[in-house]
Amino acid sequence: MNVAQAIADILVTEGVRVAAGITGSSVGAVADALAEAEEIKLCYTHSERVAVDIADGYARITGQPGVIFTDHGPGVANTMAGILNSYGDSVPVLFLAGGNNRFEVPGRTQKELAIQDVFRPVTKWTGAIHDPSQTEDVLRRAFVALRTGRSGPVVIETHRDVWPMPAPPVDYRPLPRRFRSAADPQDVEHAIRALAAAERPYVYAGAGVLFAEATPELIELAELLTLPVSVSLNGKSAFPDNHPLSLGIGGVSRATYATLHAARFAEEADLILAIGCGFKGHVLRSPIRPGVTLIQVEVDPYELHKEVRADQVLLGDAKLVLRQMLEAARALLPAGRLLPRPAVIDRIAAARKEWMAASRPLLTSTERPINPFRVTWELTQLLDPDQAIVLHDAGSVRGAVCQHYLATVPHSFIGYGVQSAMGWTIGAAMGAGLAAPDKLVVAVTGEEALGETALDLETAVCGQIPFLLVLLNNRSQRSSEGGASVRMAQIRSRQAMDYCALAQALGVRSAIRVEDPEALPGALREGARRVQGGEVAVVEVASKRVPVGLHYLWEQSTSSGA
Repeated sequence: MNVAQAIADILVTEGVRVAAGITGSSVGAVADALAEAEEIKLCYTHSERVAVDIADGYARITGQPGVIFTDHGPGVANTMAGILNSYGDSVPVLFLAGGNNRFEVPGRTQKELAIQDVFRPVTKWTGAIHDPSQTEDVLRRAFVALRTGRSGPVVIETHRDVWPMPAPPVDYRPLPRRFRSAADPQDVEHAIRALAAAERPYVYAGAGVLFAEATPELIELAELLTLPVSVSLNGKSAFPDNHPLSLGIGGVSRATYATLHAARFAEEADLILAIGCGFKGHVLRSPIRPGVTLIQVEVDPYELHKEVRADQVLLGDAKLVLRQMLEAARALLPAGRLLPRPAVIDRIAAARKEWMAASRPLLTSTERPINPFRVTWELTQLLDPDQAIVLHDAGSVRGAVCQHYLATVPHSFIGYGVQSAMGWTIGAAMGAGLAAPDKLVVAVTGEEALGETALDLETAVCGQIPFLLVLLNNRSQRSSEGGASVRMAQIRSRQAMDYCALAQALGVRSAIRVEDPEALPGALREGARRVQGGEVAVVEVASKRVPVGLHYLWEQSTSSGA
């Protein structure tokens, strides 16, 4: 057994089931070893970046890392957009980065890159295998990093002259699927007493709840104390959107993608319980009001007090901390505080009704080009949310999809957005499909994002990884919005492309263009039928470019007196 084969065996032992990349002289041995492992699905991509996206999408659904492999030099460098994206959203992916021979003196030689120096700022851990004797130790450290605390990408530099070397006998034992730690019991007690004393508590849950598999505990705590719950974009599906206590996408102060009712409850709150989430610019658009208590539940000590100073912190895994809070609430609070509060539930129901009334003209619009909110509405009518996974790309499509699609079970919606690497959806949809082959995967993207990674539609076709790609094409609607000059917008608008023909040339058998909103339900239904039959399908929608996010509907609602 050589080092490449030993690594493949260790990855199988650790439960790795998906690997993606492009081979070459520095990484060919490991690619061959992964291909020979029957337990691992190998995806050979057109782009190194899409290989990362496949691993990323798989990891977001399963919580377990996918593996990436690429040739040295430019091949490794081409993964940066994907690695940066996974780092921003704390997604566990393992990158086996092909490197030069160990004893080559750096001198701008062929395919030379200081891998660890380049990737250290955007990974949780970087390492290297310099000798066969280090194989087990380096892989063990990698999986400890992937499964403890706040996760993120791990990069292992693999020298081309080490792969073929004989490996020592492998006696590798798999690590636990997750290392968990609970919070200080005294901190938990203080937090529960503060929650019970608050008149208008507000919960803001992020992707940390999803990665901790803490949705059942969050639901139980919300029901026990009648807590209104909102979620971050990355955390959408951590709390069911159809639950009576759900506020949908939220934030702290008129967050960009918040629903109207989530924004209203946040502005009126006297206590905010933030669980497994950060406070980025699109979430915290203005400071938290003086006098509002902030309780922060976080697994990563470096995230505590980072963007805002918390009044109380609970350092620990979200699942364990929420379980502690449940136990403390039942032990410390009077029975009357644990009774349901119908007034809160009724107020949420009324606010959601108001939100839908304000949104309905967009959701049911018959205008041409087609309003993108109409596309989301038709998807909500078509899909069984328990049996589907919806994901979005960067740009305006994100806002058009995330607010009104109802995610009912964990991982039924994949939101992302810290780095917003355009073109993510094609690879991520493949990863999601590999993670949950029984689910109908729908990826919503724009034409600019599609242009980044379109060739890897063929990867999905050849790999028999079915999903529905919904393309919102608003190229004819370009303006000076977003910083582009009007002249440049005019030039780009003349560069028309037949995206359906492109998809068909890449092996997609069903590619439909829709210009009439009344034809939209039938086109989406046909695309879903094709996917359920094992195909990749594309529905291109000639769409209108509209403002998205909270402020569009907020201003529309308040200006009309709603």
